[in-house]
Amino acid sequence: MNRFARPFLRTPFALLALVSMASFAAPVSLTPVNIAAQVNSDLTTYTGGGNYPQNGGSLAVGAITFNLTAGSNTRTWVVQTSNTAAQTFSIPINRTGVTTAYTLINSANGTCGQVAGEVDFVGASSTYVYTLTEGTNIRDHYNGVYCNTVSGAAGTANFGPDRLDMQQIALPGSFATDTLLRIDFKGNGLGNGGPFLAAMVMDGTPAAAVPAPALGFNLRVMLATLLLALGAGALVRRLRIG
Repeated sequence: MNRFARPFLRTPFALLALVSMASFAAPVSLTPVNIAAQVNSDLTTYTGGGNYPQNGGSLAVGAITFNLTAGSNTRTWVVQTSNTAAQTFSIPINRTGVTTAYTLINSANGTCGQVAGEVDFVGASSTYVYTLTEGTNIRDHYNGVYCNTVSGAAGTANFGPDRLDMQQIALPGSFATDTLLRIDFKGNGLGNGGPFLAAMVMDGTPAAAVPAPALGFNLRVMLATLLLALGAGALVRRLRIG
């Protein structure tokens, strides 16, 4: 090893490097969104509903794991909008730094090419509207006479002729520093298909826990400053001795 490298590894500069490297470890985790208060329809009673998971529980679509909701009768329930009247279901979120959400959304009686509803991401300072279009990012849940094609799904869980399609929703950059207060799941009720939400997960941090990372960052800055001061002092002493 180089004769100059050995002394460096014994100085606070080496510790500073380790502190800096550790700060880059930031694995992204996804958190299920609880929709138990909003579910209103038993999915197992739909056409071919006996093919779906019957009692809620975990469901993996590709690398994304969702939690299906068990309703009042312990069967799998969803948030179903009307096909004949406009409806909005508001789901409280209260998370900061949300950049991506994954949903399981299909429809009942969907007509390809028609807008059936939307998902509104409502933040403290920003709002993003994700439009639900039959044949583009959603389709009918059953492979029958209604809309059976979808071009923009991020994945699909198939259960015989039934399915649950996954949407990957990238939020605008403004949400990286905003607090996502709620999600409004809407159906337009125009007869183009009634969208239903089966599950959702997203990244971000609970808003109440936001101060904790800031404190950790400040501690790292203080430690780095101390190590720099110690390292500078050690270097000055070596130069005097030399």
